[in-house]
Amino acid sequence: MRMKKFIIVLGALALMASCQKSILYSEGLFEKGVVAFQTNSSSEISAFLEESGPVTFAITSSVKVNEDVTVNFEPVRDTAVLAQFNKSQGTNYWFLPEDNYTILDKKTVIKAGNAVSEPVSMMVNINNFKNGIIYCLPLKITGAGDMKTVPGEEYAFVVIRGYVYASAANLPGGSYFEMPTTVNDPALQLEVCTMEIRVKVNAWASTTPFISSLIGVEENFLLRFGDVSCDPNQLQLAGQGVSITSKAHFDTGKWYHIAVVADGVKQTCDLYVNGELDSSTPMGGKGINLGKVYNSKFAIGMSERGRYLNGQVSEARVWGRLLSATELVNGQCSIADPVKEARENKLLGYWKLDNDNRGKDLTGNGFDGYAHGSVTYTEANIRCPE
Repeated sequence: MRMKKFIIVLGALALMASCQKSILYSEGLFEKGVVAFQTNSSSEISAFLEESGPVTFAITSSVKVNEDVTVNFEPVRDTAVLAQFNKSQGTNYWFLPEDNYTILDKKTVIKAGNAVSEPVSMMVNINNFKNGIIYCLPLKITGAGDMKTVPGEEYAFVVIRGYVYASAANLPGGSYFEMPTTVNDPALQLEVCTMEIRVKVNAWASTTPFISSLIGVEENFLLRFGDVSCDPNQLQLAGQGVSITSKAHFDTGKWYHIAVVADGVKQTCDLYVNGELDSSTPMGGKGINLGKVYNSKFAIGMSERGRYLNGQVSEARVWGRLLSATELVNGQCSIADPVKEARENKLLGYWKLDNDNRGKDLTGNGFDGYAHGSVTYTEANIRCPE
């Protein structure tokens, strides 16, 4: 049985915009005390849950209170509230179902002499959570005696992320996946593109040109580790009109989510590692063509009929749009409904390299991957995030 683990992320709270502050100061309300949920800068109370268990949060005041203050709050089931939050943050959170949480007491107390309330715990049941879905429960402060809330800041958003356990393909050098139906497909001639892969390297290439191929097409748009121009454990995007090498050096035996976001219209290209921007560069105007063939077709773990990856890959994606850093972080482990994402959000290819799917394109677009060499699959015990 896995040990229960939950991580609560709390950060500094921006209580109000400068204009709101001036009003509060002029009316003396700030000195009297303004209350808000204790959240991160995006108004989130974020939790990773490995098993069903508690999520704990608190409410804070702008001043230490002279006497006990009871603060009341309520869950909010208004779809418009969640939709507005998703729009403002570039997220796609789903409502946490009512059957999946219990809040025994919808109030807490800021004790005299303190500015932070007693902790509040809500019990969350994750047993029927769906992989790839991030769940959210909006909360709203409904009363705090004579203390006030700032309009818009009375909300917080409890965001529940469950760990995903997956199988992955072992590519022990000389093994790879090739996607034959990508060849010359006009849908893969792109102005903008996001390409992602989740990978763990066993060993770096030790002979020239020191390349361990990840995903893409050589001489057009290829993510890889290493080259004669960089270290074997540096990430590189190479292709027509663009070349960028990561600042980061990578470790063997460690899982990474790697992404490139390329805008052929604005002529910019960004590398991300685990959702964090690593490097940026201008790109030329030759476009992105993942259907092109240069010695070999679009592939995972191989390019130019060689340059193999020695490692494991759990999944990879290609989008015909630019993903934000938030989307990269939130989607790094799985996509819940790839057919819907293909239909509505320009997901072009989604390959889960696991024992169930074995490289099938789950979008329905037909870009299925076929294994070459001695590909094997792990047990479904690889945790994401690691």
